[in-house]
Amino acid sequence: MKRWLTTLLVFAVCSAAVHADVTVVQTTTIEGGMAAASGQNLSPKMTNHIKGMKSRNDIDAGMIQVIAIADLVSKQVIMLHPDQKTAEIVTAAKAASTTAPAGITLPKVEGSIKPTGKSQVIDGFKCDEYLFTTSVDMSQMNSPQMPPEAAAMMKDVKMNLTGSMWVAKDVPGAAEYAAFQKAAAASDLRTIIAGASGVKMPGMENMMKAMGDLNGLTYLTEMTMTVEGSGQMAEMMQQMGAMKITTKVSSISTDPIGDDLFKIPEGYTVIKR
Repeated sequence: MKRWLTTLLVFAVCSAAVHADVTVVQTTTIEGGMAAASGQNLSPKMTNHIKGMKSRNDIDAGMIQVIAIADLVSKQVIMLHPDQKTAEIVTAAKAASTTAPAGITLPKVEGSIKPTGKSQVIDGFKCDEYLFTTSVDMSQMNSPQMPPEAAAMMKDVKMNLTGSMWVAKDVPGAAEYAAFQKAAAASDLRTIIAGASGVKMPGMENMMKAMGDLNGLTYLTEMTMTVEGSGQMAEMMQQMGAMKITTKVSSISTDPIGDDLFKIPEGYTVIKR
């Protein structure tokens, strides 16, 4: 479940020359649905540092704290887990061949991103609107460890994300930010950068490419997650209601970023995949 949440956050989460460092801080609010049922105040914070063809994403969501460092030149991603003091290193060669473990079937991700032609000014910046849809058919998920009862509950479940992204092209560092995203979408590391699972999600590559083609910085994202289906799991989640997720840029900086930020801290145990 933590890996799924991280992927969504991050989801919730580039080839031109880059000449400046960029730090973007985003805050997320999650309301309704499973978030309301958990009784917790979920307000994840993500800090994205970009320096040339390197990036570092710090995700702090209370129960989830993870750091992803991507180097598109050396073609590797480092996943830091502060609570365990471990650093997982995934190379492009490994990422390109990474699939689900034997016997496990992962659900396919389907989605689209389309411009609407609408725009608005947010915090003094002109932003263009893009509508997006993403669906994950959970009935496709299968594992030898999954009890038959659990598999039956997921048989008719589909998770849908729909909403709008407001993309700014004139904010400080937008060109550098977009350049990295385009390069990341074209690299063999795109699936690992998109999520923290380290496993290829069918269809995720197409969504990464679409994100890389936006040519700007996503300043505001407003999405709603709903669940389709008629089984026990679907009905339980439908009773919780839709979950609304809003992510907004809270600050942007083009101050220089030190190289140490992209290195493994001392005292961490290194795990190579």
